Amino acid sequence: MRRIPCTLAAAWLGILHSQAVAETDFAPGNFFTPAGTSLPDESDVKLRMEMMCSPVATVFDEDVKAYLTRYLTYGIRETEAMLGRGIIYLPTIEHYLDMNGLPKQLKYLPMIESEMLPYAVSTRGAAGLWQLVPATGRALGLVVDNKLDERKDPHRSTEAAAKYLKRLHKRFGTWELALVAYNCGPGRLNRAIQAAGSRKYERVKPYLPKETQLYIARYLAAAYIGSHFEQHNIAPALPDPELYNGMAARVYESISLKKIADITGVDLPILRRLNPGFISDYLPAQQNGVFLTLPREVWVSYLDATRKPKLRP
Repeated sequence: MRRIPCTLAAAWLGILHSQAVAETDFAPGNFFTPAGTSLPDESDVKLRMEMMCSPVATVFDEDVKAYLTRYLTYGIRETEAMLGRGIIYLPTIEHYLDMNGLPKQLKYLPMIESEMLPYAVSTRGAAGLWQLVPATGRALGLVVDNKLDERKDPHRSTEAAAKYLKRLHKRFGTWELALVAYNCGPGRLNRAIQAAGSRKYERVKPYLPKETQLYIARYLAAAYIGSHFEQHNIAPALPDPELYNGMAARVYESISLKKIADITGVDLPILRRLNPGFISDYLPAQQNGVFLTLPREVWVSYLDATRKPKLRP
């Protein structure tokens, strides 16, 4: 996997989409291991897991094994595709985590939330890399309307999710509790804490929803795959080259993707895939601006056409 330096310039590569993905009823629930499937090199995997740098305690139990088995065996093609999308999105995610002073290893959370798909939409209406529901997105300052859904914008959603995770960690004190609060909501976690009579994660865990009880195991498995896929001879599926060389910048004037297609010669479907948060091909001017992603080589022609002073007769 080619690592892209985590700099502000590299972060502009973020709003890309590695393949044509329609909005889907995304449900990253439990994995059911087919009969006879086992985890390869289990003793080596366990050792690497124990040595892995992680904001939560590394535990190698049956739940972690089940998720790892899926990633490494019968779900390996999906793993390769997800890691390929990570080549695009991880620099952006690392950038915003670093800005907020958060552990770098939290970058693997979108692997379990959305499989690194900015278009992912769940049955509960959560959307984007970080699977934010509309109310949470709006509370975090994101625009969610019939023209723009910033939950699907990798820059804006990651910025919002990082601030939310920082707030949850400050409130609950440990990353185990912060992560499960992210999954089930702080209110639901507070009720579990009250029922357990403790703030220790292992005591609180039985009082959480079943899906949330598995959340830390899912995170550990994803973090292991993101850190050690090379040891398992897994090759990330490289993104579509047409979409890979993108650059994003905040634009404050109105945006017409059709006009941009005419100016730059970039096909309209590609512009739509580069900008997953755009529900409409036309966006009015936004006071706080909107991230627009274009192929790097066409930005000059776009700026020349939209910002060149008009000559008066």
